[in-house]
Amino acid sequence: MSTHPRHSAAAAETIAMADKIRSLCSIITKIARADLQTRLDTHDSGISAIEHGALRHLTRGVDSMAEISRLMGVAPSTLVYVVDGLVKKKLVKRGKDPNDRRREPLSLEKRGAALFSQIPKMDATSVLVKGLDGMHAIRRREFLVLLDEFAQRLAGSERLYLRPDRRLAGNQLPPGRSRVNRH
Repeated sequence: MSTHPRHSAAAAETIAMADKIRSLCSIITKIARADLQTRLDTHDSGISAIEHGALRHLTRGVDSMAEISRLMGVAPSTLVYVVDGLVKKKLVKRGKDPNDRRREPLSLEKRGAALFSQIPKMDATSVLVKGLDGMHAIRRREFLVLLDEFAQRLAGSERLYLRPDRRLAGNQLPPGRSRVNRH
């Protein structure tokens, strides 16, 4: 590490920025989770935000508890309790893998698929939508591009399947900006 004053000042500024980003991400995550839980409660879904996340991955074809755990960033031991609750509510079913006795592929029960499809997607009442709506359209797009670029630069992001959102690709991005895509 250089002891040159300019280098240490720049490093200190970058560290302070990273700390602020971590704090802001935590706030945004907590608010987004509470917003989702409110939406679930308002529609009498009977499920929690974490259960919603597991159902979302199952609707996308992910059937492995280990894979869902990895994608959600939740400890496998925590996900066992979540899946147990979904099985008890008859929303999810554990299967048997004839080639691997240890593996229990998960699948949505009809009731689970129906419940998930009835939960309204994010709409204009979401706190995230309202927060973005207060920003100028160009700033919103720039924010998304920068956030996407930053997230993809983080070690381990490739395991979370960060992929470009097709609805925001191409000419909808701010002029002079392009998505960082490592895939």
